[in-house]
Amino acid sequence: MESNIIANFANVNVLSIVEYLQYKKKGKMQTNPDMVWYACYGSNMDLNRFLIYIQGGQLVINGQVKTYRACENDIQPPINSEPYLIQRRFYFAKESGTWNNRGVGFISAKSNKRSLTYARLYLISKNQFSHLFASENGRRTSTINYEQLCNTKLLDFDYNFYNRVLQLNENYKGYPIITFTNKDVLPLNYPMDEYLRLISNGLKITHKLSNKDIAEYFSKSKIGLSRKTILTILNPDK
Repeated sequence: MESNIIANFANVNVLSIVEYLQYKKKGKMQTNPDMVWYACYGSNMDLNRFLIYIQGGQLVINGQVKTYRACENDIQPPINSEPYLIQRRFYFAKESGTWNNRGVGFISAKSNKRSLTYARLYLISKNQFSHLFASENGRRTSTINYEQLCNTKLLDFDYNFYNRVLQLNENYKGYPIITFTNKDVLPLNYPMDEYLRLISNGLKITHKLSNKDIAEYFSKSKIGLSRKTILTILNPDK
């Protein structure tokens, strides 16, 4: 599945596949207005983990079993996926109960051409993105006005963790790129080692980075650890 996402025809909308193949062939197509690119920059870069949010299931996180609800009436895997770079600063903040009150990944609320965040794009439905956004904030549902988002480029919510939805690009290969983060400048909070390894797995899969590359990347997020210490975390058996 990782090598060919659109090969899973059992759950994928046929019209969307046809549109995608037309795009690959001609470089243009009549896009599906119900689809968006979701840009993830943290643990969701690992496809198998991301699919748990969409299709439901259980994950063992920090030694505990956590159950996730499937997206109602829409459990198809992403139609397409590709690496992406976001011109914003990546950092760790907040206190996640899932991760022993340690920090989790965010990107800066404002763009920064001097900073780059490694990300992964998934071509998914708006319904799936709304479901994901709600799940990441510990809610059953969340209503996103996508027309307003297209006009204002951001939407703020009265949530604690991820309270801002951002439109990063209005039209990338026929679809908008959107993501979410926190609207405030948050104090930094060091993440758990397991969380760093989870993100590093996605970085290796998506961007083909080495452990040295990843250690350099994490060190720029000001987590207060040397590159050598980060390399030890990424290679706990060595």
